[in-house]
Amino acid sequence: MKKIQIRLIRFVLFISLLGFSSSIFADSYYESGYEMEQLNTLFAIPLYEKALTEKPSGKLQKAVVSRLFFLYKKHGKLLDALFLGSKFPSLIPSKERGWIWTHLAEIYKPIGVAELSATYVHAAKASADKFTELSEHLKLANSQKLYEFASIILLKRKQYKVILSIYAGNQAMAKTPLFIGISEFKIGADSGKEFLKTILGESESERSDQEKSDVLYLMGVYYRQTTEYDLSARYFRMSGSFGSKPRADLETTKSLVLKGNAKEMCSTFKFSPSSTDEIETLLHFYCSPNPNNSWKPYEPSIRILAEREGNEFLTLLFPGTNQ
Repeated sequence: MKKIQIRLIRFVLFISLLGFSSSIFADSYYESGYEMEQLNTLFAIPLYEKALTEKPSGKLQKAVVSRLFFLYKKHGKLLDALFLGSKFPSLIPSKERGWIWTHLAEIYKPIGVAELSATYVHAAKASADKFTELSEHLKLANSQKLYEFASIILLKRKQYKVILSIYAGNQAMAKTPLFIGISEFKIGADSGKEFLKTILGESESERSDQEKSDVLYLMGVYYRQTTEYDLSARYFRMSGSFGSKPRADLETTKSLVLKGNAKEMCSTFKFSPSSTDEIETLLHFYCSPNPNNSWKPYEPSIRILAEREGNEFLTLLFPGTNQ
């Protein structure tokens, strides 16, 4: 797969010298993604996503969107497919998008497709100064599951203040601190710290195991933000003893790597290749007996993944991908 890396480098140099438009970048990433598909379809996704950020037009845009949607479906990336289908409805037939709602309705039983779809529409257009429709819709439905679905959509859109607003408008639905806590930390460390003080002052005996797991998870987030990686790893690991163990293992891993203790990560956790998660697959490659030969072909995709918030630890595991 060295051809992928060489092609990308050549295009970057070519464009920097001659000043070509971003569509050349889009074409380069598209070609690299198509070539990556021959090796691993999961790792073709970041390359196609990067191509889309370069704003391709015409036939190239249609090709990128088509391949991305196909791979999202193949690898069960429901929310990514949902957002892509909403952004490019003319390029993805409604019949093709139907599978998304079928699966979401299965996850959120007994809520039906119509209610989920209406919630998505409101959440997809809500903003910090325009969330009344979403808030009223959720109050009327009075469903914890719909609040959670809306929160996931809002987190993906980085509308953290909206999340805080909809729960402030209906305290009865704030049964778990997770979405509120994540939003507070995304807004700022000080805001998150104040939120933690509040929930830690509440009676622990009234919390469910999942709520205990979420509180400990948020403690891990706080200590990672303050670069106290030892404490961060400890709280993330503790959170897994009450629930959401895959989340706990992954976040513990990140803190261990940031601390400079990747060896402990590999001796503590066992990672397997995943059909849905690039990060878990990369951790498997890293901890395998022969890591240098296992991850190198995916370097162009790793570089893109490492640029994303929360994935900074990848540059420590795979030197050279941040150059």
